[in-house]
Amino acid sequence: MFGLLSLVHPLPEKTLLDGSAQPCADVKETTSGVPSVHVYAFNAKKIPAIRKSLFVLDSLDWESGDPDAMRAAAREYDRLLSRVRAARTVGYATSNGNGDFEIMVTPIDSVLVFGEAKWPGEPFYYSSKVVGAIGQEEVRVVLLMCNQQLL
Repeated sequence: MFGLLSLVHPLPEKTLLDGSAQPCADVKETTSGVPSVHVYAFNAKKIPAIRKSLFVLDSLDWESGDPDAMRAAAREYDRLLSRVRAARTVGYATSNGNGDFEIMVTPIDSVLVFGEAKWPGEPFYYSSKVVGAIGQEEVRVVLLMCNQQLL
């Protein structure tokens, strides 16, 4: 009987997304993370418009300095932020002074974690990652907040 009970492991009721917003390796000047990042968690299957905006931003070649591509990226980034703020989240946090954040979510097959920050006089920063949150008590998430120069 004991052997049978040890085979049955109840799934956790919640999963902790234990995360950190970090600067990209090529711009890393300190070992600390990025503070004050707004971090949203979504059921990835229920936000196709946000996933589409992220895809569009990834596909635009605005880093070459092409003015048309830069304007298109700025418009798409604004559209993305509007969609993020209007969508139903499964969790939200703001990173602390060390860039760390924690979000508790119900078990979901795919969680899209999206982080964004904006500082006066600085470019936009954003990052996203899809993680699984079923059958685990804790999932580590590192958001690389790469310099996204959209203006």
